[in-house]
Amino acid sequence: MTQAEAEPETETDPESVGQTLRIAREAQKLSVGDVALRLRLMQRQIEAIESDDFDSLGQPVFARGFVRNYARLLGLAPEPLLQSMGGGAAEPTPVTQAEPPLPSSWLTSPWLILMLIGVLVIIAIPVSLYLWLNSDVEEGQTVVPAVTEPRFVSPPPALIEPVPADLSTETPADPAVPAMTEPDAETNASAPIDATVARSVVRFEFGEDSWVDVKDATGRMLHRQLNLAGSNVEIYGRPPFAVVIGNATQTRMTYNGRLIDLKPFIDVTVARFTLEE
Repeated sequence: MTQAEAEPETETDPESVGQTLRIAREAQKLSVGDVALRLRLMQRQIEAIESDDFDSLGQPVFARGFVRNYARLLGLAPEPLLQSMGGGAAEPTPVTQAEPPLPSSWLTSPWLILMLIGVLVIIAIPVSLYLWLNSDVEEGQTVVPAVTEPRFVSPPPALIEPVPADLSTETPADPAVPAMTEPDAETNASAPIDATVARSVVRFEFGEDSWVDVKDATGRMLHRQLNLAGSNVEIYGRPPFAVVIGNATQTRMTYNGRLIDLKPFIDVTVARFTLEE
């Protein structure tokens, strides 16, 4: 008699999804409130699941999701319970949706998009730098290499021969040529400064097109222009020099014959620094 009564119970228990979940919950000594707290649901939703009232849970997809999470919480396999609920044929659809985009996936490849962005950045940086530097050029200012600008104001003292003391008495002075007087000696006293300026030479050699901006100690613009690949330029002036070099990785710079390492000053492709004596 007891065996006959037990057999119908074993046959009907698996058919009831809610009863299976309730028995498993009670076996683990969990209350409805405990399950609701862990699944972040309301107690009435847990009670609806255990009473197989899935219609009150809204769309079938929501009810199936609640049952799946409930089963996993209790350590049960959710697949048999979901099959008992019915409507399980709609779930395998995500597998078939992954295949159609393959023929055109190269157009939306993230690597292709990143590569295109990188090319645009490489092109935009030199153009932006050129426009930014060129916007500061004063109206009417002619941009020429400083190497063409004469920097020798007067020769060093060693090149000036002193006038003999008796020369003025033996040879009459030419009224068109003034004789050397004391003020001229004061002018020659500044010659060592000019010689220092003459010895301060900055040379650039360009492997690729590069914009160069150089100012001397007085803030005067010595050189500002776009230099073509394969060219070179020498700039004479009074240090310290304020230097801006675009495309600095492809530019070689020497100061009074000494090679200057530009790497510590490069930000992306532009180098900005002050060159001291």
